[in-house]
Amino acid sequence: MRIVLVGAELEENLALRSIWAALDAAGHHVSLVVFNDSAHTEDAARRIASSSADLAGFSMVFTYRAAEFARLAARSRELGYAGHLTAGGHFAAFNAAALLSDVPAFDSVALGEGEEIMCRLARSLHDLPSVPGLVYRDASGCVHTNAPAEKPADLDSRPFAVHRRPFDTYLGLPIVNMLSSRGCTHSCAFCSISAWHRLCGGERFRMRRPGAVADEMAALYNEGARIFNFHDDNFLPRDPAAAWDRARSLGSAFASRGLTDIAFAIKARPDEVDRDLFAYLKSIGLFRVFLGVEAGTAESLRRLGRGQSLSDNERALDVVNLLDIHCCFNLLMLNPDSTLDDFAANVAFLKRRPHNPMNFCRTEIYAGTPLEIKLRRENRLIGDYWGYDYLIADPGAQLLFELVYTAFCQRNYGDRGVHHKVMEVDYEHQVLSHFFGTSRSLRRRTKDYIAAVNLNTCAYLDELVAAVKAGFRGPAARSSFLRGFSARIAADDRLLYDRGSAILSDVRSFADRSSRSGFARWAGRTAAAAGLVAAIVASEPGCIPPHVCEMAPEYSGPPFGDQSLLRDDFSRLLLARIAARVQPSDIEVLIVVDRDGRASDAYVLSGGISGADRDALSAIARSFTTDNPDAFGKSFRLAFSAAELRAAAPQPAPAPEPSPETGDPALIHDVFTRDLLPDVAGFISWKVDSITIAVRLDAQGGIAEASVSGAGVNEATAEAIVSRLLQRTVAVPQAFGKRFILYFGPEDLKAAIRSTLPFEMAPRPPHMHEMVPRPHMHERVPAPPRPPAGP
Repeated sequence: MRIVLVGAELEENLALRSIWAALDAAGHHVSLVVFNDSAHTEDAARRIASSSADLAGFSMVFTYRAAEFARLAARSRELGYAGHLTAGGHFAAFNAAALLSDVPAFDSVALGEGEEIMCRLARSLHDLPSVPGLVYRDASGCVHTNAPAEKPADLDSRPFAVHRRPFDTYLGLPIVNMLSSRGCTHSCAFCSISAWHRLCGGERFRMRRPGAVADEMAALYNEGARIFNFHDDNFLPRDPAAAWDRARSLGSAFASRGLTDIAFAIKARPDEVDRDLFAYLKSIGLFRVFLGVEAGTAESLRRLGRGQSLSDNERALDVVNLLDIHCCFNLLMLNPDSTLDDFAANVAFLKRRPHNPMNFCRTEIYAGTPLEIKLRRENRLIGDYWGYDYLIADPGAQLLFELVYTAFCQRNYGDRGVHHKVMEVDYEHQVLSHFFGTSRSLRRRTKDYIAAVNLNTCAYLDELVAAVKAGFRGPAARSSFLRGFSARIAADDRLLYDRGSAILSDVRSFADRSSRSGFARWAGRTAAAAGLVAAIVASEPGCIPPHVCEMAPEYSGPPFGDQSLLRDDFSRLLLARIAARVQPSDIEVLIVVDRDGRASDAYVLSGGISGADRDALSAIARSFTTDNPDAFGKSFRLAFSAAELRAAAPQPAPAPEPSPETGDPALIHDVFTRDLLPDVAGFISWKVDSITIAVRLDAQGGIAEASVSGAGVNEATAEAIVSRLLQRTVAVPQAFGKRFILYFGPEDLKAAIRSTLPFEMAPRPPHMHEMVPRPHMHERVPAPPRPPAGP
């Protein structure tokens, strides 16, 4: 049977792609129609109508897009689609009878997880009463609800989702979406997830086996995937002991399948965040947490039914920041019973915690939730099931909301939304740091940018609270204030967005230079290396910055080997480079050697070495390789005395020879431009306008010395270019033995860089941020119109 699935896919739509896998396994031919925007209605409708599919399934999850999907269904019918059209998802399930009554284009609605329902529906299109979990309209127009569909207890009995290929990428690293569980363990007042599970029946929360999760990851890993974005509502079970058991089982499953150079992202509640547990998760690849902070006051958390405390929020943010895990969150700063003082207290929370990307919005109303039931009972709902609205009980808080929504609309929801830009910058910088490393200056710029945006937002929100408390003399005065206030935010938005774009450009350039130069470290990152950090902590407390000291509760990496296996090779290859960087002192090198003989991680320790020098020396140690098979897969502690470092230190250079003759740059400028500049262009950012290269040629034309300078050329870039130049020869006999100073301007650099670009980077999908819901604002903008009736 031909089946077409229809839904949004800004990133992988796991619901549709899991249904696709189940239908494919049952022998059906499946196609996907992506519907991301109402502007694509006509094109999507034509594709559905021309698909000749016997069955079409619409993913209608979100209220704010429900009317668009209803119009798409009606338009598909107008263009000739004659198959069975069913809808699923939270919105469709909660409003099944009304949807079938109001939109004749739909034939049925699925209540429950779609895999079994769609497979059964495909087998029984002419026997709808036999399909569990189906609500359908019969020939006379009557709506019937069948018995609930059963949810399989074993999630791993289903085939893996059909993932989008080619994979999306960040900094050249492929990323995929994953699920390791289904359902939620909590029942928040504003959330429809638990209500949906109650409506559909069956268990609310089920987990996949860690081995099966790792199997799916390994299959994707073998295709190149390195970042895994888990969309579980609860990645870990609620019980702390069970959470630890699952984390360790996942770690063992990852290690046994070679999933050592990966990064994964999860969602978590603040009351689930345990320092040692999350340190362990980081050691096996965790790099990002979307944290369910939701509110910054105890009263707001109570009204939202979160079941967590304000101290949970504070502690969780402290832990993830201490561990240097990327973390972002949303705040529901207004709810139906908010007050001005509660809003101001939420702003105060943000001012205390400005270092994480965030966004904020009003609490919206979804069908089946405790909040919807409460407002319905109090007769406070406005609108209908196509989009409920409400007025905040406190008039001052309601006025504040109207001002906030107007003034912050672009910053919070727009295409150039600054809060989304902050999330993007911090996310990609964390990917950079996890896989490639970063520079202190780039890290500082990223973190300073986050705080600058958040504090800018807080200052404006404080100003709004003060203005509402002071009152306005009338509508004209309020409108005048709002125009000027919004204009100031818009001006800041332009500056802040461009500042974020500049940082993001540098993050991507840093990653590109690192990968081109072979400096990328991601292929050598292992869980064992993370465990090594804990061993360092145990052996020399206080010598590593706090966020590293908390990385792992215990060392569970490769066994330590006899240092005699590596000591001589390490001394011969690297000790002189280390000795050249610091004053002689006793040091210890802790190093993990992978199965290929490369150092997957290493640290240089000494009480007398500063943090900056320690980082530089550790980077030198990570370049170590050995061909001794007895050292493969082991950890080592290599101790060197101050006397050994003094002996290894480079001897003073002999008196310099007379300076060579300076040659005319024109002699070799064209040769450099044609043959050598493209060879080093991969290290040069587009932001560099010009560079100056000084070189000395030996008697055979080899480049004996080189130096590089230019605005925007940092130390790492200069070292990479020089290293490459010292391997080259200039075949111009008249230039042999001479020194040259060469200048290359913008056009030279652009031409060289353009000739080395292998491809144009595709736009990056929005994996890094959770979109905040846009308020319905029924009292200020027209309510979503009802979709036209079908034929």
